[in-house]
Amino acid sequence: MKIIVRFVLVVLSLLAVASAQSTPIDVSAGYSYFNFTQPLSSQTPSEQLTMNGGDFSAAFFRIHHHFSLEANVSGHFVTNCAGTTNNAGTNSTTCSDVSYMFGPRYTYGDHSSRITVFAHVLAGQDRANLLGNYSGGSGITVTDTSFALAAGGGIDYWFTRHVGIQAGPFDYLYTNHLNNSGAAAQGSVRAAGGVAFRFGGNLPQSEPKAPKEPKAQSESHRSWTHPWHKTTSAPAEAPPTVATNRPVQTTQPVQTAQPLNLPSHGMAIHSFGAVVGPQEFDGAKVLQLEPGGVAEMASVHVGDMIKSVDGKPVRTPMELAAELSDKSGKVRIGLQRGDLSVETLILLGAH
Repeated sequence: MKIIVRFVLVVLSLLAVASAQSTPIDVSAGYSYFNFTQPLSSQTPSEQLTMNGGDFSAAFFRIHHHFSLEANVSGHFVTNCAGTTNNAGTNSTTCSDVSYMFGPRYTYGDHSSRITVFAHVLAGQDRANLLGNYSGGSGITVTDTSFALAAGGGIDYWFTRHVGIQAGPFDYLYTNHLNNSGAAAQGSVRAAGGVAFRFGGNLPQSEPKAPKEPKAQSESHRSWTHPWHKTTSAPAEAPPTVATNRPVQTTQPVQTAQPLNLPSHGMAIHSFGAVVGPQEFDGAKVLQLEPGGVAEMASVHVGDMIKSVDGKPVRTPMELAAELSDKSGKVRIGLQRGDLSVETLILLGAH
């Protein structure tokens, strides 16, 4: 029990440090079922014990885009593992098992996804209080510590960006208890479920579409529901400026000056027709659109988060500019719009 308390205290202290440093952490806790393969004797090698208990895990993200380091501790027990009774007529033998493991976790989905799926491989120690028949006893228990290796996964459903439920982890657990006494290695199965919480990190904002409509209407006064209307209105504005101002030099600086009236932290990508800004390595956020540009024609909105180009993840404005610099023709752009993940097709000209 002292080991579990120390383990949880260490994890909680890491949570506090990570939250202060804006490092996203996923934490889950709940009920756990354990079908433990207990070694018995050379005549009866093993039996299956059904144990109940709890499971606690914490995954520290940002080791890589989808990889994290996970810490897991679980405890289980059963009160009638020997089938013996005491003078009062009640079960007198209790078997228990406690494991504490660490390892990598891969999560499919980002921090704005409603559903995320994870897989992990964990290694550590398993401390079991089990029957001692291999040591010459009968109906008594001995404590043995073994190497433990677990592999499995689970799924999370997030009600909000910080609270959800978790089905799992569902794991196959390998142990080697009483190996010195001649017992064979054990393969057990455990399944857990409970609540999930997300701490720390600068998550994508849930209301990125608020400034979209005023800017689109005030700058271009065009319909975003029928983008093909923009192709007729844009050329209609150009001839009067060329006709009234004969020198072409007076009209061209006006066109290039429009995207410069932007926030200082934005990056203008003229081939894409938009200015984007950083969002804590979660993508490139659209800050402003160039009227009649490629992004506006593809119904990209101010506030959208650019997440991928032709299926390749994009985490910063620099990565977006680099991915678009050598592309032409049809390009698939992955967007995060609020809670929705969408994909749009743009047409880039030759550079």
